[in-house]
Amino acid sequence: MRYKVYAGTVDVVFKSSTQARFRWKKKTLVYDSYGDAVEGEETEGILTDPVVDLENKEPGTFTCEVPYKAETRFGTVKNPYYDEIKVGETWMMVEEDGECIFFGRVTEANREFDLSKTITADGILNELSQMQTRLTGGTYQTTDGANHSILAIALKPNQADKGNSPVNCMERGNVTVKSQSIDTTDSGDQFVSFWTILTTYLLEHEKGKDGYLRLRLANDPGTEDYFFYYDYMTDEDTPTTDQTIEYGVNMLDLTLEEKRTSELVNSVTAHGISTVKKGWWIFSRTSYETITATAQNTLSIAAYGLCSRHIYVDGKKSTADSLKKVAQEQLDDYKQVIEPTLTVKAFDRRDTGENVGKLGFLLRTHILSQPHEMDRWMICTKLKLPLDSPDSKQFTFGLTSKKLSKRVDAITSAINNVKNALFGLIGHVNEDDSSS
Repeated sequence: MRYKVYAGTVDVVFKSSTQARFRWKKKTLVYDSYGDAVEGEETEGILTDPVVDLENKEPGTFTCEVPYKAETRFGTVKNPYYDEIKVGETWMMVEEDGECIFFGRVTEANREFDLSKTITADGILNELSQMQTRLTGGTYQTTDGANHSILAIALKPNQADKGNSPVNCMERGNVTVKSQSIDTTDSGDQFVSFWTILTTYLLEHEKGKDGYLRLRLANDPGTEDYFFYYDYMTDEDTPTTDQTIEYGVNMLDLTLEEKRTSELVNSVTAHGISTVKKGWWIFSRTSYETITATAQNTLSIAAYGLCSRHIYVDGKKSTADSLKKVAQEQLDDYKQVIEPTLTVKAFDRRDTGENVGKLGFLLRTHILSQPHEMDRWMICTKLKLPLDSPDSKQFTFGLTSKKLSKRVDAITSAINNVKNALFGLIGHVNEDDSSS
């Protein structure tokens, strides 16, 4: 596949209070994996070691080296773009066969001993972490609503709070994750970043965290006015590649890791207050009693041990049945089986010219390895892509780093044996049994 890297500056134009577009003010091709000719010049080494890191629900990064000197047909000269990549000012875009897979602002530049620079650009969603707004305490939907949902509040244009950043240039795309209600009343009015709103109440919240967040670059027809569609999809709605990662064919390495996480919950106890009336007429008396009810997944407890949560239900009219219902609803929002992480190193057969679908980020992929007794469909949630070394691509299927950071100690081998006996292949994260 062909990879191109562009660098330059952009302008943002607000067409209305609800619509914004960005345009390249200056755009230079600084890397092309198909050759050394850049912008018509026989110039080598404007960028070296370009790497794209993508991860579900993270902004992503692009890193590269900018050498101080470059080789031309006239000899060694100072890199013509050495002074042009500037922190905060320069935007970088990476294309894969003409499709944008990364767009972000240069946020870091480190000058090395040999005068070369190490450049880091953070994906456009990182802009949301730099901008704060006021979130009024109240009830919100997670995904439904063009203006008032958590998803819309975080991603819709807002010149007052987001300035002239191209992060304003977002439009709702394919959103299929079921919307649920979020109540922020107890937190009152909050002054927080847009990214905090998005992650706290959707991306990492139990009521919305199972989605896959994707940006797609688009433009108004016949113009160079660009914007991004944002998709937030369930695993059933993610696209599928027809290329299999197969042992003995294109699989180079495989690691499957399973650990118990702090997100595993198999017991929820609800506490409430019931009203008790005794006696009759003027002799009646009203008292209040504390009652509890617990919902459990006994198979999960047998496999992994007890992992419990306690909640309190407001009001004074709770019953054992009503508390049990609430506890079960809360339990259903948690993971009750271990989520494995599968890391695979593979070469993309499309890079060798084969007429097959590509391997890539947020693509459902068939992974087949008879020696490892593995035959499953999983979604790539993390990708490390060295643009100049396509045979070193690294794909991760399963938990993303934010979830991995919450992991706790592994369970004993005895419990694992119980788990295998009880669950078999149940619970593999992002697995689509119906496709295998």
